[in-house]
Amino acid sequence: MNQILVTGDEQVTVKVTEKVQKQKKVLPINGIILFFAISIIILGICIIAGSIYSKQKINETVEASIQPEVQIERDDENNTIEITATHIRGITTLTYQWNDEEEMVIKGNNEKRVSTVIDLIGGENTLKVSITEENGKTKSLEKTFVAGNIPEITLEAVANGVKVIATNEDEIEYIQYRWDEEEPQKVEVGEKQYEGIINAPRGEHLLKIEVVSVMGVKAIKEQKVVGDTEPTLNIQSKLVNGKATFVIDAEDDEKIETLTIVHNGGESQVIEVNEATYHYEVIMTEGEQNTILVTVTNINGLQKIKGVRFTNK
Repeated sequence: MNQILVTGDEQVTVKVTEKVQKQKKVLPINGIILFFAISIIILGICIIAGSIYSKQKINETVEASIQPEVQIERDDENNTIEITATHIRGITTLTYQWNDEEEMVIKGNNEKRVSTVIDLIGGENTLKVSITEENGKTKSLEKTFVAGNIPEITLEAVANGVKVIATNEDEIEYIQYRWDEEEPQKVEVGEKQYEGIINAPRGEHLLKIEVVSVMGVKAIKEQKVVGDTEPTLNIQSKLVNGKATFVIDAEDDEKIETLTIVHNGGESQVIEVNEATYHYEVIMTEGEQNTILVTVTNINGLQKIKGVRFTNK
């Protein structure tokens, strides 16, 4: 390339040879490596986070499906049964029931382990256990126990008390009972079977009965009892609007729960009452002998049963 130099009035032409090097463009390799490294790290973090989240959700699903565990162990030396419930979450209640008797409820207070010891009863009996955890899930199971030579105790509701029936292969030495926390009362027996009525105080109370054989084997039973009288029931045969009619009047000092009627051997008619008094009329069938059987049951399970026969000619 030629350049013209001007110096004053004189112009000089100078030929200059210049090596022009073409510069090659170099790719930013370090930046690309950094970009891919960051991308891989982010991808790894996402995979790990997703894995942790998935594992957490799986664990939550598995834990939510886990039911309480229940162990029922029999101790023949002490004639008792230990019920133990465990769970990964808190237990709210442990409920047990012999046969169809009243349920007994043990509060769990959201503990993860709850246990109780109950008395083994004589004969063949089914123990029903139910565990409820804090999320409302419940597990129930039944187990039948056969215990020989342990006194058997049966309680039946009667007016103003409870009928006690105790039997054993060996002679029964004595029966001891108490209401709530009162002083126990003792009854000497000396027979293999005992039947007696224990008068109950008015209202609801806890009756605890202990039966001891001459061999020293003991059976204990607890049951809530309501001191109450049976309902009253009156059935009359009258003419009502010119028709022969059974007129039924029932009354209870608390409340009548149901009235059951069987007319001329037919199907039972159950009437829900829920009142202290109840009046009902049944028209007789003409030209033949009529029968009626009425059962009135109060809210405490006490019953009065009466049957009447009348020839309607």
